[in-house]
Amino acid sequence: MASLATRSLSKVPDRREAGRPGRARAFREGASPYLYVLPAMLLYGTFVCYPMLRLVQYSFTKWDGTSTPNNIGLSNYNELIRDPLFWQAFRHNLEWMFAAIAIPTLIGLALAIVLARSHLFGRTIFRAVFFLPQILSSIVIAAIWQWLYSPSFGAINAALKAAGLSSLQQGWLGDTNFALPAVFIAWAWTAYGFAMVILIAAIQSVDEEYFDAAKIDGAGRLRQMTAILLPAIRRPLTVVMLMNAIAALQAFDLVFIMTKGGPINSTMVLALYVYQNAFISLRVGYGSAIAVVLGIVIVISSLVFLRIRGLWGGKE
Repeated sequence: MASLATRSLSKVPDRREAGRPGRARAFREGASPYLYVLPAMLLYGTFVCYPMLRLVQYSFTKWDGTSTPNNIGLSNYNELIRDPLFWQAFRHNLEWMFAAIAIPTLIGLALAIVLARSHLFGRTIFRAVFFLPQILSSIVIAAIWQWLYSPSFGAINAALKAAGLSSLQQGWLGDTNFALPAVFIAWAWTAYGFAMVILIAAIQSVDEEYFDAAKIDGAGRLRQMTAILLPAIRRPLTVVMLMNAIAALQAFDLVFIMTKGGPINSTMVLALYVYQNAFISLRVGYGSAIAVVLGIVIVISSLVFLRIRGLWGGKE
C-alpha cells in the first residue's frame, strides 16, 4: 500500500511546473499582436520618429550641413520671430489653407453629387476624367499651367483676346498680385479629384429610402441635400477638408517648379523657405527651426479639425 501511495503521489504534477505552460501560453498570446506590428513600428521609428527628433535637435544649432553643428540655443527661433519673410510665407500658407478648405472641397462635392445622384450617361468616364489631374506628376501639371498662363502664347490670354477682353490679359505668373492665386488654381485643379472620389463613396452609402421618404413629404432637391445628404456625409466631408488643409500647409512642388517663390517672394511658402535656407543658403539649423514651426502648425490644424469633426459629427 505504501508503495502504491508513493507511486500515486509521484504522478501528481508539481503546481509550479503545471503553471509554467499556462503562463508561457498567456505571454505568447499577449505578445503576438505586438510582434506583428513590430516591423512596422521599427520602420516608422527609423524613418519618421528619428528624423523628426534630429530635426528638432538641429533647430537649436548653427550648421552648414558638413561641419560640426554648434549649439546656439534659441537663436534660430529668435531670428525666425523677427524674420519678415518667414511671416510673409506663413501668411501665404494660411491664405492657401483657407482657400484649399473651401474651393477644392466645394468643387469635389458638386461633382460628387452630380455623378453619384444623377443618371448621367458615361458617369464612369467622367469620374476618370475628373480624377486624372490627381495622378499626374507635378512636372506635368506645372508644364500645363505654365503654358496656360504664358503671356505670349498662353491659352488664357488668347481666350481673353478672342473675347474682346484684351485689357484683362496678364503676365499671370510674373505679377505679384496674381502669381499666388495662379499657382493655387493649378494646385486646386489636382486636389478636387480626391474630394470627388471620397464624397462619391460617401454619397452612395446613404440609404436611398431617406430620399424616397423626403420626396413623399414633398421635399425638393435642395431640401434633400441640406437635410439628408450633407448631414449624412459630414464625417467624410471634414476628412476631405482636413486633408486639403494639410496639403496646403505642405505646398512646395508646384510653387518651386512654377515660380520658385517669386516674383519678389509673392509666392513664398514655408516649405520652400525651408528648402532655400537648408539647401541653398546652407543654413540647416535655421531651416530646421522653420520646419519645426511648420510641423507644429500642421499638428495644431489637425487637432482643430478633429475637434470640429467630433463636434459636427456628434454620436453615431
